[in-house]
Amino acid sequence: MKKLFLFFSIILFNFLVFAQEVEIVLPELTTYVPATVEQKIVVTAEEIEARHFESLSDIVESCGIQNLAYGPYGLDSKPSVRGFTDETVRVVIDGVCVNNVRNGVFDFSTLNLKAVEKIEIVRGGFTEGVEDEGAVGGVIYITMKKTETRKSVTADAAVKTFFSNTQPVDSCFQKLAFSGPLSENTFLNASGSLNYAENKYFYKSASMGTLTEGAFGGLWYGLDVNHEGYVSSGVNTNSGEWKCRENAQVTDAHADAFLTHYYGNGNYLSLGEIFYGGHKHTPGKAFSDEQGLQRDYDNNISLTMWNPAVAELFNLKNSVVWICNNCFYKNAKGTEDSRHNLNTIKYTGSMDFTSFADGRIRQLIGISSDFSQLDSTNDGRHVQVSGVLKETTKIAVGGGWSFTLPLAAKFCLNDEKLNFAFVPKVGVAWEVGLFRFFADLYRMVQFPNMDDLYWSGGDYHGNPNLRPESGWGADLGFYVDSVSIKYGVLHGGLTVFSDYYKDKIKWESGTTENIASAFYLGMDFNFGMEFFNRFLTFDLNGEYLYNRLLDESQPLTYGKRIMWTPDFVCSASFGLNFEFVSFKLNASYTGRRYNTNLNVSYLKPYVLLNFVAEGVEIAGHFTPYLKLDNALNWQYQAVEGYPMPGISLTIGARYIF
Repeated sequence: MKKLFLFFSIILFNFLVFAQEVEIVLPELTTYVPATVEQKIVVTAEEIEARHFESLSDIVESCGIQNLAYGPYGLDSKPSVRGFTDETVRVVIDGVCVNNVRNGVFDFSTLNLKAVEKIEIVRGGFTEGVEDEGAVGGVIYITMKKTETRKSVTADAAVKTFFSNTQPVDSCFQKLAFSGPLSENTFLNASGSLNYAENKYFYKSASMGTLTEGAFGGLWYGLDVNHEGYVSSGVNTNSGEWKCRENAQVTDAHADAFLTHYYGNGNYLSLGEIFYGGHKHTPGKAFSDEQGLQRDYDNNISLTMWNPAVAELFNLKNSVVWICNNCFYKNAKGTEDSRHNLNTIKYTGSMDFTSFADGRIRQLIGISSDFSQLDSTNDGRHVQVSGVLKETTKIAVGGGWSFTLPLAAKFCLNDEKLNFAFVPKVGVAWEVGLFRFFADLYRMVQFPNMDDLYWSGGDYHGNPNLRPESGWGADLGFYVDSVSIKYGVLHGGLTVFSDYYKDKIKWESGTTENIASAFYLGMDFNFGMEFFNRFLTFDLNGEYLYNRLLDESQPLTYGKRIMWTPDFVCSASFGLNFEFVSFKLNASYTGRRYNTNLNVSYLKPYVLLNFVAEGVEIAGHFTPYLKLDNALNWQYQAVEGYPMPGISLTIGARYIF
């Protein structure tokens, strides 16, 4: 390896003796609202640790959601939910939306999973929460760890190999965390990580300058697909040569700390810090000379005050956050040197009334506002002021029926350009026994981001005259909670959805423009089963999607499928928990995706098979594990032209002091 990577030295905190458990009594407010319309996939901290995910991208993919990835650990990736991506999928950390207002996305590599308490994924544009309003494809809610009643220090270390003879160890990951009370009512959760990934994995290229696609190293690559999608015969199925990915090295670090003080009856004040620094070589496409170097420095400082049961009537939460995103980029030729400095001040506040009409009406009111200042070599200097006022009324009418009415008004002022939208939604749910049936109707609105409006560079330029994207959607589905079956329990649900969306913003002919409408119809599902007191677990998540472009002025693409959207995405996870070892097996499938809206050629489906084995704690402190990713050595492309890693093995351990 080019660099010698040292593991974290463990500092002896002689003041960190294990304390007695601290009891905190939280007041509760009575509510009889029986059901919710918003459906969530929940991933807990225990699941994250048990499956040893490297990044948020891995979690999203394991939940049956398409992951648009440009490479392995540290390189760009983003989710595509119900065919929507980028800023249409919102990321909310502790009630604050953290999507970058410059490009609309959230960098998944900046999240330290060691500091995460819970991740909740909501598909679609119907959201009952009042933290923000902007979801079209969905929302990823992230809750950070803040309160642990027993002190602990944990250290994690792992190494990864892509089975190279010249470089047996490719990547190193190291994490250190402390959690627990500093005094009777003051708690600290702090963690950090230091990671190095050479990312010199193998991929296979064909003789005609294309990438192979298929299992076992693309063994069956070479089947020629014509413009109608049929396979021609007489092609050498073993063509291609192995190559090693270059210029993909990533070195990054996380530092997270949350100091929380309780001051009676569950009231608390929390000060949080989330820092990320990344030094990333971006390799570009496999057959191009687009290598570059990107440096990211992100900082998120938050101050949150939580007051439950104010006057025994409502819960009150207020947060002020400063988000700083700094990105510096230079390509290998030195012909492009860009920087993007973005500072955002956000305020969010919410009130949750749960005791109206003897608890049969629940009223949530939220407000969020932000001020952003951008200084960019490609966008110039700009100021953005935006805000959302949202309320959600939930009414229990008896017989297990409840109604939900979220209403939002949002605005965005970019320099002198003002966008405004009213976003109504309505939902109904019926709960009978362990079953919950629901239906909803919602409007979707997405304002253009700063890159859409102002970008200039690489023969592309933004368009300040863009209109907001908008549309309507509807869901119909059911959910079942903990139904007893033979030797176990079943939970999960299924949702049929439909969306009509227009004025989608797209880079076309060197600029951004609003393209015509599109129709979406699909079904998503998530089911879980647990047998023999969780000795055997099974989870199934997925999405089927049908969509068509509806611009009659473009006859070549009218009625065609939207590019990059697969017809089917699915993930199945199995778990076996023995006394001395536990096993987790996850299989993820991503279907065929057209690489243009002309629907002439496409990327082939692929299956990723990942395996994790974790031993029991040795002497109550030491836990070894190993993880095998892409066990079938499947050669695939999540985005055209970017080869993804084949089989890899990670060996690691966690030590609890």
